[in-house]
Amino acid sequence: MRLANKVAVVTGGSRGIGKAISLAFAREGADVVVGYHASAEKARLVQGEIEALGRRALTCRADVANRSQVEQLMTTAVEKLGRIDILANVAGITLRSAMEELSEEDWDRVMGTNLKGTFLCSQAAAQVMIEQGGGNIINIGSVSGLAAHYNRGAYGPSKAAVAMLSKVMAVEWAGRNIRVNTILPGTTETEMTDYSYPTAEMRAKREQTIPLNRFVQPEEVAAAAVFLASDDAAAITGHSLVIDGGFQNSLFQLMERLLT
Repeated sequence: MRLANKVAVVTGGSRGIGKAISLAFAREGADVVVGYHASAEKARLVQGEIEALGRRALTCRADVANRSQVEQLMTTAVEKLGRIDILANVAGITLRSAMEELSEEDWDRVMGTNLKGTFLCSQAAAQVMIEQGGGNIINIGSVSGLAAHYNRGAYGPSKAAVAMLSKVMAVEWAGRNIRVNTILPGTTETEMTDYSYPTAEMRAKREQTIPLNRFVQPEEVAAAAVFLASDDAAAITGHSLVIDGGFQNSLFQLMERLLT
């Protein structure tokens, strides 16, 4: 097991990519704190699945944009499980809005969860990791942070900033034996994707723009998170790993499909 006896905190751990990462960490031997904001019942179900794998698990509610709640999340992890070896910052939201209609409130909401939340959680976890001699932080970005998407005026910038924040933290904390990396998923099979592509027709058209002709599965993102958290990636820090079925490299394929 690549994460035997490690302790992991996963924000947004009750569903989607966060759930997949929580379970993947447990399968590799880690005990897991399942962080959640609104979905307590789903978090408890994930806790049960982790415990069924023979690992310790607990749930903890926290708004990642709230410093005191984040600090309590990390304190709970240390008090109940003894340490924090891995932090996976998965909690994130998106809102559809044309730029000219994007409200300040919605901008702040997205930036608060996606960017500020990543900063607050990473800082709080790093303080624990520094004291114990090191650790791993894995942030979930997005390919939306690499290229502009319509109606994602807050989401794209927030994810671009997460990738740069990760690089800054990786450089600053490398001497403290803390590695920081970012995973940039493309369109992934989650509730958020159902929100973005609510009809079968919209989904089919979106899949046609991906060279692999399908969405990424949460378990595929989780497999990358396990790798980055393990000793197999001991020399990797400050890296942004794209998992998108080839989408970012598909300009000419997309042109051909549009023109034929």
